[in-house]
Amino acid sequence: MKKFFSPLGMAIVVVFLTLVSCDDDDNSFENKCNVSDPVEELAWLKAEIDDMSQDEYAYYVMANYKGEAVFYNGNCNPAANYVSTVKNCSGDELGNRTNFEDELTDITILWQHEESECHFDE
Repeated sequence: MKKFFSPLGMAIVVVFLTLVSCDDDDNSFENKCNVSDPVEELAWLKAEIDDMSQDEYAYYVMANYKGEAVFYNGNCNPAANYVSTVKNCSGDELGNRTNFEDELTDITILWQHEESECHFDE
């Protein structure tokens, strides 16, 4: 019993518990769409980004809404009067982003123009 609690024994236990407790994060909202790269693998999202690819004020976001991945586009042009629509993994419209604002978490910028005029706090 004394040898089990040696530093080597404790290290083995810690490594074992670490490995057992890790998972592949399939339950995260980012994997709910069953894709590893939503921008490339969700056809509707790729098409929308392609349509706005020349706009240096445009960007696309993924967020968590009640455990589900949702997407919306944005525009940081201060002169634009702009409303974005929240969509699910299938591209179905869920509603206006302002209606979801308080419930969106884990907001991640998926795409923005290479020379974007938008500046986000990282």
